[in-house]
Amino acid sequence: MALVAGLLAAACGAKSGLRVGDAGPVDAAEDSPVDAAGVVDAGVDAAPECRTAEDCPTPDSCESVECVDGRCVAGGPTACDDGDSCTRDECDPGSGTCRHSPLTFDRDRDGFPGPRPGYAAGAPGSCGDDCDDTSPLAYPGGKEVCDGVDNDCNGVVDDDARYEPVGKEAILVSDGSTGGSARGGLAWNGEAYGATYSASLEQEANHFELLDAQGKTVGGPTAITNVSSDAFAGPLVWTGAEFGVAWEDRRDDDFEIYFNRLDPKGEKLGPDVRVTDAPNFSIHPSLIWTGAEYLLAWDDQRLGPARIYVQRIGADGLLIGGEEGLVSDSIGAESPYLAEGTTRIGVAFNVGNSSQRSIVFRSFSPDLEDLGPVVVVDKQQGLSPSMVWSGDRFILAWHTRTNEPGDAIWAAAVSEDGDILVTPRRVATGGTYARTQSLLALGDRVLLVWGDDRDGNYELYVKMLDNDLEELAPRKRITTSSAHTLGPFAAFGPDGDVGVLFEDHRTGLWQTYFTRLACRAGK
Repeated sequence: MALVAGLLAAACGAKSGLRVGDAGPVDAAEDSPVDAAGVVDAGVDAAPECRTAEDCPTPDSCESVECVDGRCVAGGPTACDDGDSCTRDECDPGSGTCRHSPLTFDRDRDGFPGPRPGYAAGAPGSCGDDCDDTSPLAYPGGKEVCDGVDNDCNGVVDDDARYEPVGKEAILVSDGSTGGSARGGLAWNGEAYGATYSASLEQEANHFELLDAQGKTVGGPTAITNVSSDAFAGPLVWTGAEFGVAWEDRRDDDFEIYFNRLDPKGEKLGPDVRVTDAPNFSIHPSLIWTGAEYLLAWDDQRLGPARIYVQRIGADGLLIGGEEGLVSDSIGAESPYLAEGTTRIGVAFNVGNSSQRSIVFRSFSPDLEDLGPVVVVDKQQGLSPSMVWSGDRFILAWHTRTNEPGDAIWAAAVSEDGDILVTPRRVATGGTYARTQSLLALGDRVLLVWGDDRDGNYELYVKMLDNDLEELAPRKRITTSSAHTLGPFAAFGPDGDVGVLFEDHRTGLWQTYFTRLACRAGK
């Protein structure tokens, strides 16, 4: 407001044409702009600056201006409140007209908008009651079926269902003729899986592939990156209308984080968005969709030891505000993993080095304004955590490593405020080494997929845990290979199936493969 008043004072009087002489000489004995010699007293206003508000300049059409006692006075911002708490009220500075846009969206077009970020579906002020606005099969009052969706919005996915491995042979996703591949993300768009992976020939490149319900490729890969530098595949999310994808590449000399939006077939909806611009590496992106916008986290080394940062990105793909640092002093904070709770966002990451490493958790509000406490969950050399929100808690899982990988997958449960609800415990044992894990939340339980060497070489296994991390069903082996199989990422697919994207070394090179688990109703 002070800036507006200053602009007005500098420009006022230009429209009225009033001059000192218009007022005429005044007796010098009186308080007057002109003394007996006819000299203007600079300390007294000689004449009114305006007769009406039309005489006053309006540098911002959303700031009203009034003419009071011959002076231009800022009258305050234009009132644009439409009385609806579920709309964003804005004034166009150019035209001065009011605009009212909804705070929630019905992206899956099932007639039920999702909640505002930071609100539980159906809660007061949420402006939406769809518990999963990425799927038209989920809405209040829906009929619960075995489809990987919380159809009735009771907080539980596929009530009492179990999951069985399907088929003996995994499906090759990446091009086996390349110099090797690493899996990225996996998401179901309602008609097909979208999968990302990096493949190496002369340099690493980032690819997108559509897979049918059984995991067979549809139409061939689409290049996400086509630059003469290394680019490594990252996370992929489905919003109900489009994919969001993030990755790291070094087209700008060192590694930076990039983001883009893809249509349901994997075609880019705009130019790549460079998210980071910092010296040294920015790597390990984690991406979620909150129902209204994207949140992207990563670690980078601009200040020496790696630290964790997060950035909001709008549904239009444009950055919202600036990045927020989630740790201040650090001896190396890496591998963030984001998950959305009921009202807050959680991030898990590892801090330290090979001699002393910890698993750490922090929550924050969706607008990044309220950062919760930094909570050390475990100090047992934890590495590369995964995390989901299940029911009323975040569940974290990780593997350990000193000189060699540890012998178990560990897990813990934490509240939105950072209270440790279930202390760290081994949840997958039986091998000499255990590495890499993925979690899927079902509301009252979680599905854990991981790799260990119980049967010789590394293979993938699955088991069900309740929210207190007690075993509900024993492990089942889901891959059979002559070589190591690692790096699973699990995602819900059609008919309750769970798709699993992973890496396998059976050809002598790491390649990206797909397998699935079938949903079976009942206990």
